[in-house]
Amino acid sequence: MTDHKRDDGIKRRDFINGMLIAAGTASVGGSIPMRAFAQPGPTTTFPCDGPIGTDPNVLRGGNLRSVFNIAHWLRDGRLTFKTNSVTIAPSPCDSFTGSQPILADNGNYEVIIVGSGMSGCSAAFYLTQQRPGTKILILDGQRTPGGNANRDDAPPIPDIASTATAYAVQPYADFLNNIYNTTGILWQNYLVASPFYSYFFDSMTPYVNPGTASWNIDTYGTGLNSVPYPNNIVNDLKSARADLMNWYHKPGSPTDPADNSDPKYDYLSPMTWDHYLTQVQGYHPAVSDFYTRYAVDALDGTTSQVSAYTSISFTAAEYFPEFAYPGGNSGMLRHIVKWLIPSSIAGTSDADLLANPFNLTAMDSVNNNVRIRQGALVLRGDTANNSASVVYFLNGQFYRATAKAVIFAGQSHTARTACAQLLSASQADAFDQVTLSPVVTANVTIRSAAPIVDLGYDGYYWGSKYWADFVVADWAGPNRNNPNRQTVLTFYGGNIASVEDQPNERIKLLTTPFSSYEDSLREDMNRVFAGRNFDFDRDVTAVYLNRWGHSMVFPKPGWPFSAPIIGNGGNVTRVPSARFYARQQIGRISFGAQDVESSPANESAIGAGVRTSGEVLPLL
Repeated sequence: MTDHKRDDGIKRRDFINGMLIAAGTASVGGSIPMRAFAQPGPTTTFPCDGPIGTDPNVLRGGNLRSVFNIAHWLRDGRLTFKTNSVTIAPSPCDSFTGSQPILADNGNYEVIIVGSGMSGCSAAFYLTQQRPGTKILILDGQRTPGGNANRDDAPPIPDIASTATAYAVQPYADFLNNIYNTTGILWQNYLVASPFYSYFFDSMTPYVNPGTASWNIDTYGTGLNSVPYPNNIVNDLKSARADLMNWYHKPGSPTDPADNSDPKYDYLSPMTWDHYLTQVQGYHPAVSDFYTRYAVDALDGTTSQVSAYTSISFTAAEYFPEFAYPGGNSGMLRHIVKWLIPSSIAGTSDADLLANPFNLTAMDSVNNNVRIRQGALVLRGDTANNSASVVYFLNGQFYRATAKAVIFAGQSHTARTACAQLLSASQADAFDQVTLSPVVTANVTIRSAAPIVDLGYDGYYWGSKYWADFVVADWAGPNRNNPNRQTVLTFYGGNIASVEDQPNERIKLLTTPFSSYEDSLREDMNRVFAGRNFDFDRDVTAVYLNRWGHSMVFPKPGWPFSAPIIGNGGNVTRVPSARFYARQQIGRISFGAQDVESSPANESAIGAGVRTSGEVLPLL
């Protein structure tokens, strides 16, 4: 094998975001111990998963112990790779130890894609569309395709609920129209009806009028006129809404993926959203606090922590049509998988694809041009002059699969650990600047929709220990106005921790008991639904938790772009940020997911598929 480790001359950056990552030190093909080098703090250790990991209420979705324990072999430096074998060091977290052979996966593949989420399946779509018949193997460690775009519809849940991503923006670019129209994604049928957002205001809300304890309906629309703030704050909120709507219509304005925007707006990237709102626009601090409710969920940070660029791109779109498939973006992904592999799901209609399960055996048939293999966790990537390969773990065995090119389409921590031995120091440092935040979600089944039937799709509130908001799983369906139906509320955690503290937030996912999350839901729901004939212990019939350890990219200031260079005459030169260097091809390996496209957006994930498919096509 040729050693493709590069010296690209990029200045090293002394930034540690505490990702749980690993690096190798020997040449390709030799004996390579993978040692964890990024720790969250000088005295912090990584615990094994706690009792929550075996709680039946936590085993239906999200990152499961059976998967992330294997992924943590890299994080914890337990793997030593040799040419044809792998040695696993012992650990109290599982029973795996000793040397095992790497078996040959003798399949005929031209491209191997790591990750069957939106980025990976989109890459397969664009490859197949541009080069029909391309032999593609998609490997993924979870039970079913989807990544963060997954769902839970097993009893006793009465509908299809998302386990993470919930909705998407109406298509605004050719690459989105292409994949939606070609694969039959009927987004127009699932437009979110008004009211979209409603906010609960009470004593937990800063700056609120004294004595308030009520819901404001359609808060981003007609309800903004009556939000319970002093008049000067209401007027500033109206001005902020008008400003955001204006941004949406500006040619070349902030968008997702960020690379598709005009560089003249890159000046927004290094500043926080709070700075833009309170200093550039001069709004009252209550405006920044108001949008923090949205930001801690959608962007995984407060307005003081996230980039104004990404915040404007996200929030401006909230004032225009958006759609929500049942089960969130998993419904969209099912159409893409069906297009790639016609036998993957029975039936042809939109209803069929939503109702019927994946046929995992058919998806991995040797007769397919595109094969999807679930339960296969990739632990290493290598590249040579004319080929690239991965080592993956499946059913207790290691396998090596080889192709002409490899795309790592999962979040960047996957690529960072699996390709550590290939990275130059500068590219490794660029990867280390990716900040991925953990997210916890909960699907809560209630026996009657009556307490929430008038609130609309998404309800936000202040003052929770863990949660920021909830979406109504079936709001985009025909029965949303029926108060007597059972329904599911998907609650989303709100992150206020700093960039540096994200590893400790991940540790909390392992050590916080399920009862603590449930108690917080009980307290929150009884408070915000008070006076609506609701009692948690009487009306909640099920609670299921989903833990996502590396769910979303944290779009911190400077992540979309570095500060631009303003030349004579006002000419603007775009200055790449670390994400550009992190995603550079290494030989025949490409890197692409929402994080290195700049934002935690469905559109960024699809955009990653566009970019990476274009990178590998010349190699085929």
